[in-house]
Amino acid sequence: MVKRSGLSSFMANAYVYPGGLVEIADYSPRWYEVFQARGVSKDSLKEFSTRVKGPRPNIITESVTLQCAGVPQDQNPDRTDAPLPPDVALRIAAIRETFEETGVLLMTKGEGSPSSLSWYQNVDVVSWQEKIRRDPISFADFCLEAGVCPDIWSLYEWWDWLTPTSVGHRRYDTMFYVCCLEKQPEVVLDHSEVVTLKWCTPEEMLEEHSTNALFLAPPQVYELSRLIHFSSFQTLRTFARDRANKGVERWLPVIITCQDGVISLLPGDEMYPRKPDYLGKSPGPDYPVSVDEMRKRHTGIHRIEVRGPICTVFCTISPSCGHLQPLTYQPDRPVVQSYL
Repeated sequence: MVKRSGLSSFMANAYVYPGGLVEIADYSPRWYEVFQARGVSKDSLKEFSTRVKGPRPNIITESVTLQCAGVPQDQNPDRTDAPLPPDVALRIAAIRETFEETGVLLMTKGEGSPSSLSWYQNVDVVSWQEKIRRDPISFADFCLEAGVCPDIWSLYEWWDWLTPTSVGHRRYDTMFYVCCLEKQPEVVLDHSEVVTLKWCTPEEMLEEHSTNALFLAPPQVYELSRLIHFSSFQTLRTFARDRANKGVERWLPVIITCQDGVISLLPGDEMYPRKPDYLGKSPGPDYPVSVDEMRKRHTGIHRIEVRGPICTVFCTISPSCGHLQPLTYQPDRPVVQSYL
């Protein structure tokens, strides 16, 4: 995980997963040239984007990036100027941002080819980081020059989170992906967006967070609480691959206030509204009881309890889309399963 700069306008000093904003360049038809140079046809990319049979969130079905650029998402994909499918473009964005922030390149010689770092030795990482940061379409130039393409096949959808209206002055609709690497790659931090990187287990991050040694945003705490199910990246990769066609949902946390903290309600919780306020027209309710008391009043719970900078996940419901129930992590104690 990487630590955001203290000068960041959103989640300053927080440890987050590498990533960032999707650019219209990530949808550019020029990427078809990049993939075709590696033997991946436009039809293969279309097939890749339609393999998921489960729920598809708005970030896939109604791309805000394309809308803001005035590019129709539903135009004939056979047109030479047609944008990439969102399933492909979002992965390119994730891979590009990961390289910009960390210098880690998730690349391949082509579909079905094992990822290799042998070609990576002669890459001027810092120079390309700067070029791509200035002009994101330069990422396509890099791929053509290096004879590689983004390894979209190694990124598995994990989940989609929408920032609540009551958190900060910016909102993000964020798709989380998981990628498993055989070897730990070299890192070249950009030292502008991120300042530190940690290779660590989910338990280590949750332990440091639970003792206020580092700051994690609630979605990171939630997803780390799912990842602690796995004792190795091989079992994680198998799970992610087997779940790949089951889709993801977009979750909007709904914030309520208690005497000693706040609760971030998630879909499926007994208190989660039937029609959540996506636009933030009305503030969440205040309750004159403690966070613990509010939890004791309900049996069907799916929430993140926040006391100061520390978050704890509680879940008693069955997860959707073939996903995992998060485990409740307590400092200096064994990980315990939330009751069903």
